[in-house]
Amino acid sequence: MANMNIRTPKFYTDTINFLMSIGTAQDDNFDVVSGGDLITTYVTGSEAELFDMKPMNQVTFNTTASAGIQADHVLITINKQTPNFKTDYIAILNHNMNSADAKVRVGFADALTDVDDVDLANADNVMANPSEVVNADTISNSIVTPATDGSTIFTFDATDEQFIGLQFEGTVSQSSSAANDGSFDGTDNLKIGCIMIGEHYAMPNAPDLNVKRSIIYDGVNIQKSIGGNKYATASNLGRRYENSKNKSPFLLATYPSGVYGGRIAYDMKFSYLDSTNVMPSVWHDEHEISDTVVSDVWNRTKGNMIPFIFSSDSTDTGNKSETSHIFARFAQDTLDMTQVAPDVFNMSLKIEEEF
Repeated sequence: MANMNIRTPKFYTDTINFLMSIGTAQDDNFDVVSGGDLITTYVTGSEAELFDMKPMNQVTFNTTASAGIQADHVLITINKQTPNFKTDYIAILNHNMNSADAKVRVGFADALTDVDDVDLANADNVMANPSEVVNADTISNSIVTPATDGSTIFTFDATDEQFIGLQFEGTVSQSSSAANDGSFDGTDNLKIGCIMIGEHYAMPNAPDLNVKRSIIYDGVNIQKSIGGNKYATASNLGRRYENSKNKSPFLLATYPSGVYGGRIAYDMKFSYLDSTNVMPSVWHDEHEISDTVVSDVWNRTKGNMIPFIFSSDSTDTGNKSETSHIFARFAQDTLDMTQVAPDVFNMSLKIEEEF
């Protein structure tokens, strides 16, 4: 996508953090599974930090300990609590799956015991019609292999299965991209910054033409001396590049000086939205057939509480599609919906990048 053009935006909101925000415990609901042939030893981080929405806070699994361990897997299970929450995307942010020679296998079921076994052998379903959004270059038999370290997003036909299994496994000496006989790299441990799952939402149309995009250096502080000289300090300069295997989501730079700094922000207005695209058909209960801004975006993020992935162009699926995505948060605590005609509304959204 040339010049980060703004077309029809898309939101990827996270079901896991939505559930935790309303009281669902992380432990026993979003877990790293233990057992034979499964890896649960951390070099850095913890189970909870896989879901902390801090992608630069990587969790490192000890996948290099021995040849036997390298042939084992990392299995993560997710309990959505109810089948009412549809799932049609998975995002793995700030990973080193290419360096660790890793891929991820996905399975769905209506019982936890069907997705907590090695190789997800008892899963009821696999991904239907999976598709790459960002860095999901090889997809085979519900297994995704990224081509590079970084962040990965892939979509699939929506499922209402309550339980999801994600198995990270090796690719070294595998017989095929769909096989389960590979091993992890012997040098680089598997690192994962954050896991998100949920239902993505594309706006019904592009925003009005007067979209404002800003690049903000809000971490820069200027002090002025008595003599009139100015001195600058910075608490942050924007996206971070720690090393080639640990960098902000959707950053493609291969060295620190290649990083564009600042915080990207959008201020956009959408006019003449049909009420069926704004509010769910019922307000008293989660209604899975209602795809609206309120039910699929604003309620899922609890306003400005929970970050999300934002794409300024939902049609961008090219080789540089990372360019159209940011890890973001709403920069507003109120969603104003102004009726301008019977059952027709205008609304404005303010979005700011997170680091």
